[in-house]
Amino acid sequence: RIDGAQFTRFSRLGGKMRRRAFPKITLTILPQRHFQVTGESARERRAAAGRKLYDVMSDMIFATSDIDRTLFEALIDAKEVHGANQAVIEDVKRTPLSYSRLITGSLALARPLAEGTREGEAVGVLLPNVAGVVVTFFALQAKGRVPAMLNYTAGLANLQAACAAAEIRTIVTARAFVDQAKLGEVVAGLAATGIAIRYLEDIAALIGAGAKLRALVANRFALRRHRALRIAPGAPAVILFTSGSEGLPKGVVLTHRNLLANCHQLSARIDFNESDVVLNALPVFHSFGLTGGTLLPILSGVKTVLYPSPLHYRIVPALAYDANATILFGTDTFLSGYARMAHGYDFYSLRYIFAGAE
Repeated sequence: RIDGAQFTRFSRLGGKMRRRAFPKITLTILPQRHFQVTGESARERRAAAGRKLYDVMSDMIFATSDIDRTLFEALIDAKEVHGANQAVIEDVKRTPLSYSRLITGSLALARPLAEGTREGEAVGVLLPNVAGVVVTFFALQAKGRVPAMLNYTAGLANLQAACAAAEIRTIVTARAFVDQAKLGEVVAGLAATGIAIRYLEDIAALIGAGAKLRALVANRFALRRHRALRIAPGAPAVILFTSGSEGLPKGVVLTHRNLLANCHQLSARIDFNESDVVLNALPVFHSFGLTGGTLLPILSGVKTVLYPSPLHYRIVPALAYDANATILFGTDTFLSGYARMAHGYDFYSLRYIFAGAE
């Protein structure tokens, strides 16, 4: 595999890849492979050989991918490959967030978020699909904390059970979200059990000009400082929870290697690039919404547009049209709802629709 040549000025991928002088090029040579091709006619044998060759090449792409690193390392590497000014996050406010702003914002938020917690500790995240949830997620990653993505639709009893199972002592949320989603009683119930509730609005008020300047400078040394934590690729990276349909919610711990492997498995089969736009209305507390709809595009230089609810069957198709989305993730139920309510041109720009999670 010759990786990196696609970014040279000699590449024909202008407009789809960030081309530059002297990109890093990695040459990987795997052992030779032999396979038997059967078929009654030459056409059948050629078709069978083509399918096997495609599988071999896809497996090669995954086998040579770097999954032995942390998510924050992968984010910084993506910035170096795709450019600091590449827009990767957008939400309903339609204000793009570049790699540089995402990493700087995460570093500014990381220190105050880490206060009162220890490295490797699970920290609850009770936020919808907005840019702030991604900044919070990577802020916790930067300091070696483990985001525990809480399902805010699960009800107080299930949330209390989830917090007990993951030994969560701190939850990060936002007052604006709590008010809009009418979660005041739920948050009060969680606080009554001794869990510390930290609001992003309060934390943001503590981040002054000096802290922002330090974060801007730290952006240049973020990789070195993060590696100093010596976080293993097999260490927990995130905690997700089952729905609780078969009893109390169960925690599912995913490592950095787990998540990066999932991302590279998809990228080995899908021909997406920097000109694509992902529309993700699936919540980040769901594995499909977190991995496919959020981490995969961000770590691949693809902009993802976040929307807070997959149940808005009229709004999501209209947003797909407005954002010129080319990739959509959803469940069968949600996709059926979009199909019923969409205008004929709403999905004109889509190249891929990925259904699952049901």
